[in-house]
Amino acid sequence: MNYSCVELNDLPDEILLIIFKELDNLELLYSFQGVNERLNKIIHDTIFTSRLSFLKWSLNECINKFPPHIILNRFCSQILPKIHMKIKWLDIESESMKDILYAADYPNLYALGLYNIEEETASCLFTDERLISSIFKNQITKLIISIDSNKKKLYTMKNICNYIFTVFINLTHLIFYDVSYINNARLLFDIPSSSFSSSSLLVLNIKVQTFDICLYLLDGRFDQLHTLNIELANIFRPSREIENQVWF
Repeated sequence: MNYSCVELNDLPDEILLIIFKELDNLELLYSFQGVNERLNKIIHDTIFTSRLSFLKWSLNECINKFPPHIILNRFCSQILPKIHMKIKWLDIESESMKDILYAADYPNLYALGLYNIEEETASCLFTDERLISSIFKNQITKLIISIDSNKKKLYTMKNICNYIFTVFINLTHLIFYDVSYINNARLLFDIPSSSFSSSSLLVLNIKVQTFDICLYLLDGRFDQLHTLNIELANIFRPSREIENQVWF
């Protein structure tokens, strides 16, 4: 390792940047953080630190990129606190999301990808006063959610949505993402709660169970919405009355 470091130090910064751009950002940070001040300065560039994904894809699922706790602990205790000011986007998995969010303050974080989340985890995370006051409430404008299809319940997406619209008051983009098309989570409710609304949301990407729910999404509760992407499970005539519409 010492020999490799000597060779790297012989290269100009421009060449090192070209080499490092071919590497995974997290692996780069884990491998070179603390080697010397020059390498620290290079790997702390926003090219490598503005968006960090702690995920890797395995068949039809996403899992933690670094399963061993010793590696994750090093990120939380030594690496993230060094670069926290430069992080703008985090993609994290259910098992490690709270540890990573607690590792440092992220004053410039505006986007979160939360993967394999289940209702119980969402309840714990989205009612955490420390995270609500420091990150969720004022900073996050873009949120990507992947629900754990193996642990979803009938109204899981509805309950998670209620948490989201209550907590993330400046949200502009909400995207529900499925890792697999098997057993997808879909939005289902009879009548939406009063909290199921947003005056800031511009883009919504969601899967719903019935056509009635599509109508609720368009009834004015998202008055700033300009882009709506919907995947509909059942295409039946809606039970709600729609003015000025003709059904064939």
